[in-house]
Amino acid sequence: MANWSELPEEIIDLVAKRLPPYPNEFAQFSCVCKSWNSVLKKQNSNIIRKNDKQFKKGAIRSFYCHSTKRLFNYYLPQAKRTRGWGTPYGWLLTFGLDLNIHLLHPLSRVQISLPSQPTFEHQHQFDAYCPEHLCQSYFIKFALSSDPSIPETGQCPLVMAIYGEICYLAVASPGDEVWTSVDCSRSNYQDIIFFNDHFYAISCDGMLRIIEVNTRQPKATDFASPPDNIYVCSTFYLVELTGDLCMVERAFDPVDDVPTLAFHNETTYFVVYKFDFNSKTWAEVEDLGDHALFLGNNTSFAISTSDYPEFKENCIYFTDDHSNSYQRGFCDMGIYDIKNNRIEPFYFDDHQLSKFSRPIFFMPTL
Repeated sequence: MANWSELPEEIIDLVAKRLPPYPNEFAQFSCVCKSWNSVLKKQNSNIIRKNDKQFKKGAIRSFYCHSTKRLFNYYLPQAKRTRGWGTPYGWLLTFGLDLNIHLLHPLSRVQISLPSQPTFEHQHQFDAYCPEHLCQSYFIKFALSSDPSIPETGQCPLVMAIYGEICYLAVASPGDEVWTSVDCSRSNYQDIIFFNDHFYAISCDGMLRIIEVNTRQPKATDFASPPDNIYVCSTFYLVELTGDLCMVERAFDPVDDVPTLAFHNETTYFVVYKFDFNSKTWAEVEDLGDHALFLGNNTSFAISTSDYPEFKENCIYFTDDHSNSYQRGFCDMGIYDIKNNRIEPFYFDDHQLSKFSRPIFFMPTL
């Protein structure tokens, strides 16, 4: 067998430069041997030196890879001066200080334009807001009807947004000139999902609504009442789990940070419910089996821990999506073990946390 550590440094460098921009690839490359790891470190330091000005201006984004427990800095100028939301398709949705909205594939750097923020209704509520404040507070969630990399029948995916001061719904597709509002008599939504060819939304009181988008004026219709024992001050998420539509209740307590005179919310527990379409009722799910859920500033999604054994089964991974938590130095994120009703926090260094764009989950795809 060849001794890979004895390859000339020039050849190792050429191989490293052809790696796809995917954290796992870099991690596996660096683990081959010391000489390969040394070449990769030298290459990364050269990239950072060349892009030092861009780094200082926000063109570098940090990605934490849960499978390797490592943090990667990645040059992504398309995401500069933007806030991002994650998806399970490998795409991000970005909203910039220029008020433009894009679908962005961070590994290929492909961008797809969507109508800009000024094309939403109810602009008068935000007339006095600066762009940075708009980026922090105007949008709550986004959901896609399909993977933008695989357009069905030549059509671009439909994108639904929760937006505005009292959380309205709106829809648009790439190529549209404006966002179309959904039934402005309904508001206060917390999450949305595309499930079995329909959009569903959950309101702040746990009411499930089905969204009809194939009409001139999209509308929302009450579909199911919330479970009897939910806590109305919780946050609600919609997620598909093994072919079922589920709702997750996230409860939290307000915490006063006395030394800094700051206030934040801290998650205390989660409850998962499965929806029965025949009876239109919810039933509590006490065990996720070999699955894990990912909630936060992203489209909620589930993965099989049999396919991804580096993740913990029967757990909920969550990031901070509290609307009042834009402070540096604290981020309510961790792993909730359903069986033991226990939270294992995970934090990054203070300089890795941005009060402008909160941490998000997304599933990388090449």
